[in-house]
Amino acid sequence: MSAQANSIVEARFSPKLKVYFWLSGALILIATIAGILLLPFWVLLGGWWASRYHASLSCRLTDRSVVIGKGVFFKQELTIPLDKIQDVSIHEGPLLGALGLLQLRIETAGQRSAATGKSEADLIGVMDARTMRDQILEQRDRLAERGFAAPAAVAGEAGAGADGVLGEIRDALLRIEARLNEKG
Repeated sequence: MSAQANSIVEARFSPKLKVYFWLSGALILIATIAGILLLPFWVLLGGWWASRYHASLSCRLTDRSVVIGKGVFFKQELTIPLDKIQDVSIHEGPLLGALGLLQLRIETAGQRSAATGKSEADLIGVMDARTMRDQILEQRDRLAERGFAAPAAVAGEAGAGADGVLGEIRDALLRIEARLNEKG
């Protein structure tokens, strides 16, 4: 089954994102002495790069993951399993707010880098970001309700799934409780 076949929703990115990329690049260059020397090149080539980068962006919610693609010269595709997602949040900074854009941040357990402060995925300029966030979280919750679990070999017995493992844990706790009651 292809990734497209099980897509639930595909995000669209605002055209204002091109302006955001161009402005943020220019502001970074202006903030540094060496960057001021490179500013004329950015003025000429920054628009081209921003358009190409915008065209390369993709975000697809499937039944089990979020698939993100990006890159102009170096293409990157990132797949984040829904069962690993801890939070999906919305952020807005001064430049983003001025352009009417939002940042969608997807965080997974243990993936936030303490050194850089970066999360698993930061998506800027997703149109209807709040709706996309809600759809990701709803699909994650549906997946959890269906009992998506580790492969059967890890679960303990063929076909056991999450319910089988939880049942075994419950039974073990009940046996421990019964023994404690016998001694106490």
